[in-house]
Amino acid sequence: MSNTPPIATPEINKAKNAPPHEIKINCAQLWSLAQAQAIRRLSTQRKEYYPFGSKKWMLVSDFSTRAARIAGVYASFYLEKEDGGQVAFKGRFYWMGLAAFASKQVMCGLNFTRIVDAAPKKPVLIPAKILNHIGKNGLGKGNFWLFQDIFCWHWFYSKFPDSFFSCKSARNSDTFEKPIADAVKKLPWSEESLPAINNLKVTPEVSSAFELIKETEALTGEERAKKQYKSLLAIANHEQLNILQKLIYNDWSFQKTLDAQKLAEGAPLVPLRSAAFSTLCDLDDPDLREQMHDGKLYHAQQRMDFIVKIADKYHNLMRKKKSYMEGEIASIASWKNIE
Repeated sequence: MSNTPPIATPEINKAKNAPPHEIKINCAQLWSLAQAQAIRRLSTQRKEYYPFGSKKWMLVSDFSTRAARIAGVYASFYLEKEDGGQVAFKGRFYWMGLAAFASKQVMCGLNFTRIVDAAPKKPVLIPAKILNHIGKNGLGKGNFWLFQDIFCWHWFYSKFPDSFFSCKSARNSDTFEKPIADAVKKLPWSEESLPAINNLKVTPEVSSAFELIKETEALTGEERAKKQYKSLLAIANHEQLNILQKLIYNDWSFQKTLDAQKLAEGAPLVPLRSAAFSTLCDLDDPDLREQMHDGKLYHAQQRMDFIVKIADKYHNLMRKKKSYMEGEIASIASWKNIE
């Protein structure tokens, strides 16, 4: 167990006439609780051996449904409807609003893979099916582990804001309480993912982002908007460079799949490299979408150039069409418990 000093010491009576005694709760235990919440958000209660046996919490198996749930949770965070949320601070978790649309795009990409999976097993389609499998696995893996990382930073800050900065350096999947540590090690792709993302430890980008988030809580108007945008970019750098680049974009087979997608872009049923600020997968209105026309998604700088364009459009829309944007975000929030 961590040697981190306790941050709470509630007194609990377990028996009717038992004297009070203290339960010391430290940072590592709270990070364990946060991680358990991240896993629970992507789980559902069902019978382990259908139709027999007792109900257990089990991960939602369908990748697309996971992505929809993730989008819903991100949207809920933006709207301050997650644990500890405060409506007066709505907009402080600015990246979460953009991430709701991003995970929706992942859902759309995963829905496309179903079409290819369902195609007849003809020899001519074997290469496409292999690339489809690699693409599906990459999208699913990246989206899943990004959520396991980023959910907990936001949940902890929302739930325990007074302890976040003193506890941020204590997050480490190796020091979780044993039941949670064991559960995390059993998650999909955990053996390769945890070392790649440094066991979920804090990064300079996360520290910077939450300092900015805290500052937005005391600001209004243009000054608040500037801090929101800066916090968004700090988290975007974290999620793209510290998490997704290491998890999926450095993988040679995933790179070749993205190259193949780029070559086939525009062909029937081949998804575009685009982001739509809508619950729809894509739309025609250029004011509500951004598309990558040149460059490689797995090239970090080229992808970040595209991400900044998306962020700029999001920021502009949140200033000029806020009611529309928050309406779309609210609709996505309804997906958080989708089956």
